[in-house]
Amino acid sequence: MKRFIIKSSCVILLAFFSLLVKNRSIIQMVCMAFHYDTFNVFHWKDIRFTDAEPNKNFIKTRYILEVPQKFNAFVFGSSRIGYIPPDGLPKVLDGTDLHWYNMTCSEGIPVEHYMTLQTFLNNGVHVEMVVVGFDNISMYTSLDKHKHQLLRRPYQVYEDSKWTFFKPYLKFVGAESIMAQVDSYTPEEHAEKKQFFYDFGTDPLVADFGLTEDPQMDRYEAGFTGFPQKDSYKDLEKIVHLCRENGIKLVLFTSPLYQSIYRNSVADGYLSFLKDVAQECEFYNFSTLNNFSQNPKYYFEANHYRPALGIRIEKVMFGTDAEREEVRRESGDDLFGAKVGAENVDYVIGRLLEQF
Repeated sequence: MKRFIIKSSCVILLAFFSLLVKNRSIIQMVCMAFHYDTFNVFHWKDIRFTDAEPNKNFIKTRYILEVPQKFNAFVFGSSRIGYIPPDGLPKVLDGTDLHWYNMTCSEGIPVEHYMTLQTFLNNGVHVEMVVVGFDNISMYTSLDKHKHQLLRRPYQVYEDSKWTFFKPYLKFVGAESIMAQVDSYTPEEHAEKKQFFYDFGTDPLVADFGLTEDPQMDRYEAGFTGFPQKDSYKDLEKIVHLCRENGIKLVLFTSPLYQSIYRNSVADGYLSFLKDVAQECEFYNFSTLNNFSQNPKYYFEANHYRPALGIRIEKVMFGTDAEREEVRRESGDDLFGAKVGAENVDYVIGRLLEQF
């Protein structure tokens, strides 16, 4: 009996020790994931800039809910729309001063913008005006796909269940190169970038109106994306109805897609998508073949136009008649920034097809 007790005690102690070691390993992993925080979901109040892109959908939404009175006007879209400068946005609407924040995030799609707006309105954020940029990304990107990507996981997953949202981040430590950048991080070196992020939601680069010198043309190639999200235009309709119901001024526009992406997207059905959008939504269309979209100097690479083109978009949408005409002359295309709706969409699409 004595021998049995001793053996049993040893087994119990061994099991306890194994469990302790195992749990210690888990605790260490969780602490590392929290500390290095590749996507900045744990450091949303004090964002760190490394080579890894943060989850801007979550960070920006949570930040706005923390300061609901600070901003009353918002820009939504994918990372392309992150190059819309603050300079060219309206300063006043019907006597009310506008305070802008750029909510753009990686591959941002209309259904996510709709969800975020709903979250704002449900949590006391007063919204006067909204600008939404969209393009071919809406055609091929699904919300379900983003829910499973740590870079793009929407805030509403956190809203539904904090544990469900954070669990995969607590198991993710990330690349050694990112860990090294966090270990050697000097906040002072990124002070301006951090301030700009919390003041407007983008990088100070958005104020650089220069053009790309000596473009590397292999960065301007593009493949075909497909068009699986056949009903994605309905998410833009939801935004229109939500803004109308809440007295929010809404402006919609399409990106000036670089020609390689634009041509392939049209082959995939982009113009059919725009026709569906136009039935319920009026928008400014910058997706054409023009002097800008065929000149790589107005783009960082195929996917992102430069602020120099972003400011021209703003002049068409918010500028004077003279500014609007000047930009259209530069573009060499009278359809650049044309307003499109149900009554003229067939004419515009016919003209766009003629450009090919």
